[in-house]
Amino acid sequence: MAEQRGAADQVREVLEAADRVRAQADADAQRTRGAVDRVGERADELRRRLDELSAAVTEAIAGLRDELEALREQAEAPAPEPEPAPAAAEPEPAAAEPEPASASPAPEGARLLALKMVLDGRSRDETAAYLRDNFELDDPEALLDEVYAQAGS
Repeated sequence: MAEQRGAADQVREVLEAADRVRAQADADAQRTRGAVDRVGERADELRRRLDELSAAVTEAIAGLRDELEALREQAEAPAPEPEPAPAAAEPEPAAAEPEPASASPAPEGARLLALKMVLDGRSRDETAAYLRDNFELDDPEALLDEVYAQAGS
Protein backbone atom coordinates (compact mmCIF):
# COMPACT_ATOMS: atom_id res chain seq x y z
CA MET A 1 0.00 0.00 0.00
CA ALA A 2 2.86 2.31 0.73
CA GLU A 3 4.19 1.60 -2.72
CA GLN A 4 0.87 2.60 -4.26
CA ARG A 5 0.86 5.78 -2.22
CA GLY A 6 4.43 6.55 -3.35
CA ALA A 7 3.52 5.88 -6.97
CA ALA A 8 0.42 8.07 -6.64
CA ASP A 9 2.55 10.87 -5.16
CA GLN A 10 4.99 10.56 -8.05
CA VAL A 11 2.16 10.66 -10.60
CA ARG A 12 0.71 13.72 -8.84
CA GLU A 13 4.14 15.46 -8.89
CA VAL A 14 4.55 14.64 -12.58
CA LEU A 15 1.08 16.03 -13.33
CA GLU A 16 1.78 19.20 -11.32
CA ALA A 17 5.09 19.65 -13.13
CA ALA A 18 3.31 19.15 -16.46
CA ASP A 19 0.73 21.80 -15.45
CA ARG A 20 3.54 24.24 -14.59
CA VAL A 21 5.29 23.57 -17.91
CA ARG A 22 2.00 24.01 -19.80
CA ALA A 23 1.27 27.29 -17.95
CA GLN A 24 4.77 28.57 -18.74
CA ALA A 25 4.38 27.55 -22.41
CA ASP A 26 1.00 29.33 -22.56
CA ALA A 27 2.54 32.49 -21.09
CA ASP A 28 5.47 32.31 -23.54
CA ALA A 29 3.10 31.78 -26.46
CA GLN A 30 1.00 34.79 -25.37
CA ARG A 31 4.10 37.02 -25.20
CA THR A 32 5.19 35.77 -28.62
CA ARG A 33 1.77 36.49 -30.12
CA GLY A 34 1.90 40.00 -28.66
CA ALA A 35 5.36 40.59 -30.14
CA VAL A 36 4.26 39.27 -33.54
CA ASP A 37 1.22 41.57 -33.47
CA ARG A 38 3.41 44.59 -32.65
CA VAL A 39 5.88 43.78 -35.43
CA GLY A 40 3.00 43.32 -37.87
CA GLU A 41 1.53 46.71 -36.91
CA ARG A 42 4.92 48.37 -37.35
CA ALA A 43 5.34 46.74 -40.77
CA ASP A 44 1.88 47.97 -41.80
CA GLU A 45 2.74 51.51 -40.65
CA LEU A 46 6.04 51.46 -42.55
CA ARG A 47 4.30 50.14 -45.67
CA ARG A 48 1.72 52.96 -45.40
CA ARG A 49 4.43 55.60 -45.01
CA LEU A 50 6.39 54.15 -47.93
CA ASP A 51 3.25 54.22 -50.09
CA GLU A 52 2.73 57.88 -49.17
CA LEU A 53 6.35 58.70 -49.99
CA SER A 54 6.14 56.82 -53.26
CA ALA A 55 2.97 58.71 -54.21
CA ALA A 56 4.65 62.03 -53.37
CA VAL A 57 7.70 61.11 -55.45
CA THR A 58 5.50 60.04 -58.36
CA GLU A 59 3.62 63.34 -58.15
CA ALA A 60 6.88 65.31 -57.99
CA ILE A 61 8.23 63.47 -61.03
CA ALA A 62 5.03 64.16 -62.96
CA GLY A 63 5.35 67.85 -62.10
CA LEU A 64 8.98 67.89 -63.19
CA ARG A 65 8.12 66.19 -66.45
CA ASP A 66 5.39 68.77 -67.09
CA GLU A 67 7.88 71.56 -66.41
CA LEU A 68 10.43 69.91 -68.69
CA GLU A 69 7.88 69.56 -71.48
CA ALA A 70 6.90 73.22 -71.11
CA LEU A 71 10.56 74.23 -71.30
CA ARG A 72 11.08 72.07 -74.40
CA GLU A 73 8.06 73.61 -76.09
CA GLN A 74 9.29 77.05 -75.16
CA ALA A 75 12.76 76.26 -76.55
CA GLU A 76 11.28 74.91 -79.79
CA ALA A 77 9.05 77.93 -80.35
CA PRO A 78 10.43 80.30 -82.99
CA ALA A 79 12.18 83.27 -81.48
CA PRO A 80 10.64 86.64 -82.28
CA GLU A 81 12.51 88.75 -84.81
CA PRO A 82 14.58 91.39 -83.08
CA GLU A 83 13.50 94.94 -83.67
CA PRO A 84 16.02 97.06 -85.50
CA ALA A 85 17.95 99.28 -83.15
CA PRO A 86 17.45 102.99 -83.64
CA ALA A 87 20.43 104.82 -85.06
CA ALA A 88 22.46 106.12 -82.19
CA ALA A 89 24.97 108.90 -82.23
CA GLU A 90 27.29 106.96 -79.98
CA PRO A 91 27.99 103.27 -80.26
CA GLU A 92 26.63 101.22 -77.39
CA PRO A 93 29.21 99.66 -75.14
CA ALA A 94 29.73 95.94 -75.67
CA ALA A 95 27.60 93.82 -73.36
CA ALA A 96 29.51 91.99 -70.69
CA GLU A 97 29.80 88.31 -71.45
CA PRO A 98 27.60 86.27 -69.15
CA GLU A 99 29.29 84.17 -66.55
CA PRO A 100 28.84 80.43 -66.92
CA ALA A 101 25.88 79.19 -64.95
CA SER A 102 26.76 77.06 -61.98
CA ALA A 103 25.53 73.52 -61.86
CA SER A 104 21.87 73.47 -61.01
CA PRO A 105 20.83 71.51 -57.95
CA ALA A 106 19.37 68.07 -58.43
CA PRO A 107 15.57 67.99 -58.76
CA GLU A 108 13.82 66.94 -55.58
CA GLY A 109 12.31 63.93 -57.34
CA ALA A 110 15.78 62.62 -58.21
CA ARG A 111 16.93 63.16 -54.63
CA LEU A 112 13.90 61.35 -53.17
CA LEU A 113 14.18 58.43 -55.58
CA ALA A 114 17.89 58.07 -54.92
CA LEU A 115 17.25 58.10 -51.16
CA LYS A 116 14.52 55.47 -51.52
CA MET A 117 16.83 53.26 -53.58
CA VAL A 118 19.58 53.61 -50.96
CA LEU A 119 17.15 52.74 -48.17
CA ASP A 120 15.92 49.76 -50.21
CA GLY A 121 19.50 48.47 -50.28
CA ARG A 122 20.15 49.14 -53.96
CA SER A 123 23.81 49.47 -54.96
CA ARG A 124 25.39 52.82 -55.73
CA ASP A 125 26.01 51.71 -59.33
CA GLU A 126 22.36 50.70 -59.79
CA THR A 127 21.18 54.00 -58.30
CA ALA A 128 23.58 55.99 -60.49
CA ALA A 129 22.40 54.15 -63.60
CA TYR A 130 18.77 54.87 -62.75
CA LEU A 131 19.50 58.58 -62.22
CA ARG A 132 21.41 58.77 -65.53
CA ASP A 133 18.56 57.08 -67.38
CA ASN A 134 15.74 59.14 -65.87
CA PHE A 135 17.12 62.56 -64.98
CA GLU A 136 19.32 65.14 -66.65
CA LEU A 137 21.68 65.84 -63.77
CA ASP A 138 24.74 68.05 -63.95
CA ASP A 139 26.53 66.10 -61.20
CA PRO A 140 24.90 62.77 -60.27
CA GLU A 141 27.94 61.75 -58.18
CA ALA A 142 27.47 64.75 -55.87
CA LEU A 143 23.81 63.79 -55.42
CA LEU A 144 24.80 60.19 -54.68
CA ASP A 145 27.42 61.34 -52.16
CA GLU A 146 24.81 63.49 -50.44
CA VAL A 147 22.13 60.79 -50.38
CA TYR A 148 24.45 58.04 -49.16
CA ALA A 149 25.71 60.37 -46.44
CA GLN A 150 22.14 61.14 -45.35
CA ALA A 151 21.29 57.45 -45.26
CA GLY A 152 24.42 56.69 -43.28
CA SER A 153 25.62 54.16 -45.86
